[in-house]
Amino acid sequence: MKHPLAEEIQWERHRLFMAEVGSRMVGSVIIAAIVGAMFAGTVPRSSSLIWFSGIAFVGLNSWVFVGWHRRSEKRASGLKYARLWHWINLYLSVIWGIFWALVPYLFFPDATQVQILSLLLLVVVASSMPSVTMGCYPDIYITFLTPVFFSFSWHLMSVDFGGEILPLIIAPLTWMMLVLFSIVIHRTHMESIILRLEHRKAQELADERTSAKTRFIAVASHDLRQPIQAARLYAEAMLSDSRMLTESTATKLSRSLTSASGLLDRLLDISKMDAGVMPVNKQSISVRQVVEEMSAIHSAHAAEKGIALTFSCDDVYVSADHNILIEILDNILSNAVRYTSDGEIKISTDVQSGEVCIIIRDTGCGIPSDRLALVFEEFYQVADGGGAKGTTGATGKTGATGKTGATCNSVKGMGLGLPIVKRLSQLHNMRYELNSEAGKGTEFRAYLPSALKPVPAQESQQPLPASEPLRILIVDDEPEITDALSLTLVSHGHDVWAANSLEEVEGVLIRSGVQPDLLITDDRLPHGNRSDDVLRIVYHHCSDNTPVIIMTGNTSPDRIKSLQTSGIPILFKPVGSDTLLRLIADISDKLSTADAKSGGEEDIALKGDHVPD
Repeated sequence: MKHPLAEEIQWERHRLFMAEVGSRMVGSVIIAAIVGAMFAGTVPRSSSLIWFSGIAFVGLNSWVFVGWHRRSEKRASGLKYARLWHWINLYLSVIWGIFWALVPYLFFPDATQVQILSLLLLVVVASSMPSVTMGCYPDIYITFLTPVFFSFSWHLMSVDFGGEILPLIIAPLTWMMLVLFSIVIHRTHMESIILRLEHRKAQELADERTSAKTRFIAVASHDLRQPIQAARLYAEAMLSDSRMLTESTATKLSRSLTSASGLLDRLLDISKMDAGVMPVNKQSISVRQVVEEMSAIHSAHAAEKGIALTFSCDDVYVSADHNILIEILDNILSNAVRYTSDGEIKISTDVQSGEVCIIIRDTGCGIPSDRLALVFEEFYQVADGGGAKGTTGATGKTGATGKTGATCNSVKGMGLGLPIVKRLSQLHNMRYELNSEAGKGTEFRAYLPSALKPVPAQESQQPLPASEPLRILIVDDEPEITDALSLTLVSHGHDVWAANSLEEVEGVLIRSGVQPDLLITDDRLPHGNRSDDVLRIVYHHCSDNTPVIIMTGNTSPDRIKSLQTSGIPILFKPVGSDTLLRLIADISDKLSTADAKSGGEEDIALKGDHVPD
């Protein structure tokens, strides 16, 4: 199987080999000149002339090619370049091997046994030095060794060593050992290169993620500040001028806070999916109805940008979780509108055998092919100048231009859209595809199993339920939250006690002697205390069947999982008053039902049956 870093590995081998080749060639020329000088007075003049001419030939070849490489390496890259130089180095290896193979022909006829063995030892030492060559390209190394040691072996057979076998086999044995050594060094060297490259890639990814999180904090801070700033201005306007205390201003204030809440919910979605506590409730859903709903939400923003958002869907049904499908399509369409500056966005369906494919195409910036996998990482954003940024797949800004030349530089996101899509799809066991081309747009496909049309159900808007007045103890480390909750609950007829720490909880219970019907507590309190500690105090002074609601901003996946498995209802901040009041009404109904039954032995759902770990 091809290694995912194959191209980088090949290029690293080439780089390491060429970094050594210059000094190796200089060293070879010096050694060759020393050999020529050793035999200058004992061999014919013609032999010395041939030898030094050979030095000039191979040295000049090496100098020309090494110089060419140094001039071109800064602007060269890719496998083709590395392969070209592999063949060039094979050529240099061949001429150097042939050159050293001339030694026995030129110097052995008149050499003594000591000179022969000394020369052989010198060749062995010189051949053992280029460890990088052996490690990077053993084929080049073996190409050089073979003619040299074959020539030495052939000539040593004609030398009289007085019946000694070792001098005769030393050359072929040395060749075998050097070849084996080269193969072993190659394996070790390759492992080292791969480990180094993998470490470098991991470090680059870690740096990119750190940078991405830094960008995310900046973007999230900006996106959160906008609606909160608007809400603050609306609230201050109503406080400073009673004429501004109107239903219209209050509605705008509520919408601003709802917008901020939606941004926080996106972060919470990631944590809940990490904790594995997000439920999946599949049912038969009309694709056309879902697409019409999402189109209505995003068409206004698209129209503001001059983008045509159209859909053409078959009247088909799929088996899916409605909320998850809505969240997936919402993220895809949000990115499509955000990163498309001109053109259109089309939503369509493709009905296949037992499967429905929902297709969203846009004509936005597109995503470079080498970034398609990365855009599914949390907080990842393609950096400026990094190529075209995606539209339906985009998660950040880019320096690329789209078809009309409009850049995506000014477009910012939180880098959570596609990570949420990926995790929700995995949670839903839904197959999806993302195809994109820089400058031409992006296409997203979601595949869902088809389903039968469901039986119509009567739908009605449920009014906010009324509940019996309850004695409620609120525990939160923020006085503003306990105060706001108190105002809300008292306005609906409940009696409320508030505490901002464990000490205050114990003080309220002992001082007032109150036996709360319901405990609403935060999970994080001062001095490292948690909801577990509040429950222990309340259960100690009151009934251990006291119903509990945990209302928290804790987004730690491990803690969310622990809380979800405790049997206690969890509300994640920010919480709308309607959601809280409906849950309280439900608990009130169950308390009334339990009291009405003899002995009160019925288990009351939603009670704190046990303290979370």
